[in-house]
Amino acid sequence: MENEIIVKVNYSHLRNEVYVEMHDTVKRIFTSHPPEKLGIAPQYAAYQSRYDEVVASLDVIFKSEYTELLDEQDHVRDRIFRGLNDAVKSALNHFNPDKCEAARKVKIVLDKYGNIAAKAIDQETAAIDDLVRELHTGNHPALMETLALTDWIEQLQVENMRFKDLMMARYGEAAQRPVMHMKMARAATDKTFREMLKQLEALALVNGMKDYETLFRELNAVLERYKNLLARKKSEPRTATKSEN
Repeated sequence: MENEIIVKVNYSHLRNEVYVEMHDTVKRIFTSHPPEKLGIAPQYAAYQSRYDEVVASLDVIFKSEYTELLDEQDHVRDRIFRGLNDAVKSALNHFNPDKCEAARKVKIVLDKYGNIAAKAIDQETAAIDDLVRELHTGNHPALMETLALTDWIEQLQVENMRFKDLMMARYGEAAQRPVMHMKMARAATDKTFREMLKQLEALALVNGMKDYETLFRELNAVLERYKNLLARKKSEPRTATKSEN
């Protein structure tokens, strides 16, 4: 089992404003722990550069009154896709061999599309359309019925259509660009941030914890707070809107 020194957080599930708030707090910690002294100057510089792009994108996005609606709908379809993916993975271990075999075949299709939720907005929309179309052809509907997951793919189609309608009705081309850029900027920031933390853990294992213990304690206090925030949000019951009743 991996020796976890720094708390792991699924940053992609944080809303844009909360995401920026978390990283601003982390960056304040590093003002007391100079990256040069820690031996992570290149990694920190890369992280800083990518994060600056996130902040710049957020400034542009906030100028649009419809951004929150679009962002929320993107999270809805992301959540449904992840739920569908997790359900299929779980069914691979089902005691019923028919369900296990159905899951194996559906997973082949899902694997072909990869992590759709991590794609840029326009690519994600097209990928969901293609995935839904494929799962509606051949013997796939029967497989989904066997897995009792038909409603998942139908709901994914509905939420993707809602997202497209929102884009068409409330966004022109100029307004779409910063939202797509934000998603890509966050993905790049996540990558450099994780690489920096991984380098810190490696240095601590090689050089000993003495020079890193205080930093790790401060970082973990911050990251644990946001991890708990996500856990609370996930456990909150979702209230149906009038359009869903």
